[in-house]
Amino acid sequence: MPEPIVATIATDATTAADVAATATPMIGKPGQLMADACPEPTMTLDDFFAKAKAESMPLNMPEPTTEARTPPPFLQPRIPSQFRFFHVQSDYYSWPYDQRARVMGCPSTFHLCKTLIFENTKYKQDESKPIDEDRYWCVIVQYEGAVNITKLEKAVREKTGATRKATHMRIAPADKSLELTGLPQGGVCPVGMRTDLPILVSKELADLSPQLFYLGAGHLDWKIAVPFKEFVENWNTRVADFS
Repeated sequence: MPEPIVATIATDATTAADVAATATPMIGKPGQLMADACPEPTMTLDDFFAKAKAESMPLNMPEPTTEARTPPPFLQPRIPSQFRFFHVQSDYYSWPYDQRARVMGCPSTFHLCKTLIFENTKYKQDESKPIDEDRYWCVIVQYEGAVNITKLEKAVREKTGATRKATHMRIAPADKSLELTGLPQGGVCPVGMRTDLPILVSKELADLSPQLFYLGAGHLDWKIAVPFKEFVENWNTRVADFS
C-alpha cells in the first residue's frame, strides 16, 4: 500500500500561529508564508522527507488543493511517499524568482516549475473515446527555462509514433485545460488532475540537486514540492528534452 501524503506549510516546524505572531507587519491570512519569510533551504532529500514527516498538515486548503492532496482513485497507486504543500501570499507571482524560492526554502530558482497543458492540434480524435491521451499532454518545465516547440513535437512523436504532419503542439485553450484538469490556469498541477493525461517532464529537472521540483497546487496561493524520482516512477510520466 502506498504511504499517505504528508503535507506541510514548509516553515521548519513552525505553526500557523507562530507565523501570525512573528510576521511584522501581518500581511495576508494566518498560515500564509510572507514575502520576508526565509526558512533554511532544503538542500537534501533526507532533509525534505524529514520535514514532510515532522510538520503538520495545513487545515485551510481550498478545494482544488485538497484534490492535489488526495488525488482521485485512479491515481492513488502512483502517489509518491511524500509531498509538501506551501501557502503563499496572493501577490506571489509579482515577486522575482529568487524571492519565490526563498519563501518556500526552495534550493534554487531552477527548482521552480510550471505545469502547462498542450494539445496536438493535428491529432485525429477517435470519436468513440471521451478523450484520447495522445491528443492532450501535461508538460512540466522550469520557470528559468522554456518549451521548445520543435523539441516538444519530437518528444511526442517518439512517444506516439506519429508523423511530422500529424504533430502540431500548441497550448490548449484555457477552458479545455480546466475541463481536463479541473484546475484553473496558474494552479494546474499534475497531482490530482481530473483526467489521466500523459506527462512530459523536462530532462533539466533530472539534473537538479536535490532532485525536487515546486509547482502550483490547484490554487494560485498554494504550491506543492514533489520528489523527482518518485514522481517519474509512479506517474504516467516521460522525461524528455524539450527545453
